[in-house]
Amino acid sequence: MLCLDVKKNDLLFPLYNLQSIVDKKTTMNILNNVLLYSNDQELFIEATDMEISYKNKILCNIKDQGAITINAKKFYEIVKEFPTDEISIEELPNLWLKIATPDKIEYKIAGLPPEDFPRFKYINNENYIEIDSSLLRDMIEKTIFSTSSDDKKPNLSGIFLEQLKQDEKDFIRMVSSDGHRLNLVEKLIDGNLLNTGEGVIIPRKGAQEIKKLAENNEKILLGIDNKLCFIKADSEYLTIRLVDAKFPNYKTIIPEIKNKVLVLDKNYFLSALKRVTILASDSEFNAIKLFVQNSKMKIESMIKEIGEVYEFLDINYSGDPFEIAINAKFIINILLVMKSKNITITINNPDSPCIITGDKKDEGFLGLIMPMSIS
Repeated sequence: MLCLDVKKNDLLFPLYNLQSIVDKKTTMNILNNVLLYSNDQELFIEATDMEISYKNKILCNIKDQGAITINAKKFYEIVKEFPTDEISIEELPNLWLKIATPDKIEYKIAGLPPEDFPRFKYINNENYIEIDSSLLRDMIEKTIFSTSSDDKKPNLSGIFLEQLKQDEKDFIRMVSSDGHRLNLVEKLIDGNLLNTGEGVIIPRKGAQEIKKLAENNEKILLGIDNKLCFIKADSEYLTIRLVDAKFPNYKTIIPEIKNKVLVLDKNYFLSALKRVTILASDSEFNAIKLFVQNSKMKIESMIKEIGEVYEFLDINYSGDPFEIAINAKFIINILLVMKSKNITITINNPDSPCIITGDKKDEGFLGLIMPMSIS
């Protein structure tokens, strides 16, 4: 039966990371649990909600080999508040686990059979690429917020990932949309190509877990195989079930013609939008109207039940005057993930999409927002 001594911080790290994966609402009690098992002097830790699986391993003093599953949340809370840096773990008869330290504290909690736990799945090691974590994290940050939360639109519920070749160079592209806006980002990659076929959809929750791993590691191994996305970062592993749906043909809504192009300071534009939307009663529906003429932009709130507000901005524009109604919240979301000093806004007419791009700091990124009815 499992018996070991382990450092508190070594155990706390994976237990913290898997809390967002464990399915706390499931009727399958085993999915509330974390699987612990040993191999030589390594302790393996697994968690799953059947859509996302997590695995980690830590070095520790294994006194006796074994396996057990126990409640993930309770186990994490016990380890988090444990008063010593060294923790002794011992499996007791009838699937109980003792968590203790001599003469200090002792917990005993009930577990479930390890053979009932859904095991971690691997993919073929040939179907992955190595990618900089900062690059992957940036791509997810620029797309995840515009995925759809509508259960009736599974094809928009995640980030679309595809690979493409341009000028003999290989890129990966991520795209997301909720039907009202679209974000696209592409980055140059080296090495093997992913097995994405015509593209795959990584679910929103899975993308969040990938981003979390990317925050703690310099390099990520990313692979696609048999409707699964596989991630390896140091001692941590993720397997994510891809969305079984076809992403819409997003390329048809991105305008190729650029009639009206204006340039403005990103941070000042962001601050002005925040000020103009203070009087909005609905944080998700911040309708504003943009009036553009010569080198000025007037931003006016369209929601006037509480009050009225407008602000003028200096811009770089010399085309014909125009106006457009748009959701300010969508613009703010885009600007918050951009690093550029100046941004470029392209609007062909009041009924065409608004396109936002940046300078080299946001190279490969495009934000698209559908306009609202001015009436």
